[in-house]
Amino acid sequence: MLIIYGSDLSSPANKVRFVANYLGLQYEYKKIDLGAGEQRKPEFLNINPVGKVPAINDDGFILSESGAIIRYFADKVGSSLYPKGLKERALVDQEMDFLTLHVGGAMQKVVFNRLFAPRRKIVIDERALEEGIGFLGRFLPIVEKKLSQTSYVAGKVITLADMTLLATLDPAEITNVDLNVYPCLKKWRENLRKQDFYTKCYKEYGESLKETAKT
Repeated sequence: MLIIYGSDLSSPANKVRFVANYLGLQYEYKKIDLGAGEQRKPEFLNINPVGKVPAINDDGFILSESGAIIRYFADKVGSSLYPKGLKERALVDQEMDFLTLHVGGAMQKVVFNRLFAPRRKIVIDERALEEGIGFLGRFLPIVEKKLSQTSYVAGKVITLADMTLLATLDPAEITNVDLNVYPCLKKWRENLRKQDFYTKCYKEYGESLKETAKT
């Protein structure tokens, strides 16, 4: 049985669940309470010594790092989410690296300082926050231009690059990142967030926070 270890507030972990749902993989989802430090307990460190989510246990095969996991999933079932052609796959890898390192790196600065730091009573790093916002202003127009020319991030069909971007930008609303200035990106995102692979995870990112606030 496939087990996915994650957290609803972890974009990399959610990306893994998006792909698993899209591919129709059967799995058990084990939530790791990051706020309570469950990721540092010995039983989880046996799964991922780094002490971070996501991680998986696929009938004894243990793997961490979201990019590696979603590539493994796609290859396991021979999905076109990760094409076999040399050049086609290279283009998907290019977009995944760009989105993870640049767009994702910028979003991490914003998400940490606007969402997690206040919740953990950590002083906001205003410089890092400003850098994150600045980099998003630099890199998202590049994504917008691509999506004005093609239906999906890496071309005419959906790929792992789309799942990567979708998860990366998932905290946009809760962290006040305005995506309305990118109409093609907004349309692309609205389409994917209506699909079953997304709604099987939640209706929207941050849903668990709203439920906690009610109790």
